[in-house]
Amino acid sequence: MSQARPLPGFNGLRALACLSVIIYHLNQHRSVTDLALWNWDLYQFVEMWPIAVSLFFILSAITSSLPFWRAILKDTPAPKTRELFIGRFFRIAPAYYAVLIFTFLLTIVLNGYSDGAFLRFMSGATFLAWTHPFTFFPVDINGPLWYISYDMMGAILVMGTMSILVRVRKIFIPLVFLAVGGLLFALHLWFMGLPFPKLDGIVSEWFPAYNPFIFGIHFLIGILVAGALVWQEKNHSSRSLWYDLLFVLITFVFFSFLWIIREASDFDYSWLHGAHRFPLATIALALLVFLAPSTEYIGKWLDNYIFRRIARLSYSVYLWHAIVIVLMTRFAFDGQHDLPMPEWLILAGVAFVGSFSLAWISYTYIEIPVSNWWRVRCERKKTESLR
Repeated sequence: MSQARPLPGFNGLRALACLSVIIYHLNQHRSVTDLALWNWDLYQFVEMWPIAVSLFFILSAITSSLPFWRAILKDTPAPKTRELFIGRFFRIAPAYYAVLIFTFLLTIVLNGYSDGAFLRFMSGATFLAWTHPFTFFPVDINGPLWYISYDMMGAILVMGTMSILVRVRKIFIPLVFLAVGGLLFALHLWFMGLPFPKLDGIVSEWFPAYNPFIFGIHFLIGILVAGALVWQEKNHSSRSLWYDLLFVLITFVFFSFLWIIREASDFDYSWLHGAHRFPLATIALALLVFLAPSTEYIGKWLDNYIFRRIARLSYSVYLWHAIVIVLMTRFAFDGQHDLPMPEWLILAGVAFVGSFSLAWISYTYIEIPVSNWWRVRCERKKTESLR
């Protein structure tokens, strides 16, 4: 299973999404007491940055669906869905399981064992944390792990949808998209109407609005972008400065929108109570992802040396960064969560250094060995089948 090179600009976009999530979580530890107006506005603006989760979903869908689209539009050999999905599992699961187990044990050491903790742990391990508000956060001190179950559900959606598209006549592809999209919307409304218990904390605001069905639309949009990108490949579309200008314009409008709505609650300016300003922000992000490979300069700039390194470690950084922040606030700042600027800068510096250091260890000794093992195994099977 050969590793396809990422499209121009994708490394940079992944790096920016990763940095946005870290800065957002650090922002929650800033003291807001007696802030100047410009500083308070900046604080609120950064609180809009979880929108990067939508960008992660779109990029993930594009990466997974590109081989299928190339088979559909460029008549390359159709990929084996089972191989791709297992490859995706081995990309996500090993580092995730390592962090999940470590955090579960660390939580017991720091806070003791709480009722239902093992059930939550198992729901996370089976990627079913999304099914109930009690299990939404698989462990107490690493909140961002909620995302992984949704990403795995998205991978199943992408693989399932693309395995259908690669088998039907091209004239029926729009009908398949309409059917899948309609089913996801219907399941979202059904899930929102279920009588789930109301729990305390942020989960009471996020659940059941955070569900794999409405997030599935983010993945579906990513699939459409991947199809458009392969269509450009097929027609040998050239890069143009006009794409750079359009990229800058959409970026300016997008961030202006986030700045204007910086005081909004989580689900304002969203359709069907969808997260992350769905679908306006989702479509804007999808357009930026689509434009990046065709830009004359921006795609190259986004793929600079630093961003490529950040993108490579981005998944492990996402998994580890909250642990570093929690340990720092607990032991270095006596559990204080609203830190004055000097202490906050120390927290931010340690969080970045610690997160990327742990991510490098995780990437080097977990992600890469497992990915290499799976790639070698697939190549060996192909070689044996050709004999």
